[in-house]
Amino acid sequence: MFKPVVVTGLFSAACFVAADHTFNFHNQCGYTINPKIVNVNCGYSPRCKTPGSGGVPNPAISYNGPQPQSLGPNQSTTLHINRQWNGRIFHQSGSCGAKGESCTLGEFNLDTGNQFTAQAFDISNIQGFTIGLKIAITGGDSVTCTNVNCGCKNAYPPGDTSGCGTDLPVRGGSPGDKTWTVTFCP
Repeated sequence: MFKPVVVTGLFSAACFVAADHTFNFHNQCGYTINPKIVNVNCGYSPRCKTPGSGGVPNPAISYNGPQPQSLGPNQSTTLHINRQWNGRIFHQSGSCGAKGESCTLGEFNLDTGNQFTAQAFDISNIQGFTIGLKIAITGGDSVTCTNVNCGCKNAYPPGDTSGCGTDLPVRGGSPGDKTWTVTFCP
């Protein structure tokens, strides 16, 4: 998925621009939502203590782009997010912390998406359930949690810091740039 760019003049060269992941945000709630994208690279990941693991902070793989606009009922928007981003997506209901604390979270570890390791994502209610959420990836798995009791197969339950014992809620996607769909109130 590279786009060639040709430079003309005294010399010629072909350059390649890398693409990023496409994220579609859909609001199926009966009220306006405020989706937020936050970086958590080394904010919560246990890989942060392992140099070379992809968990070391790097501004080049942080998301520094625009935040999604508030979405009214049945509205959608699309943004592009860096290909090696680690972070959270959530609805800022007014009771969430700056990184989504106390709220339902979509969690993404996209720095794992190389030729050998799948990209990982999940829904977490560990710090609190606030909204139903569905995450889907083109050509891959999806996960949905519509209520506080959706079970470990679909999301980490409130207060469970054990990771459901086996990280059962975590889904994987194949390497490469993907299109992700995050649906609020699925």
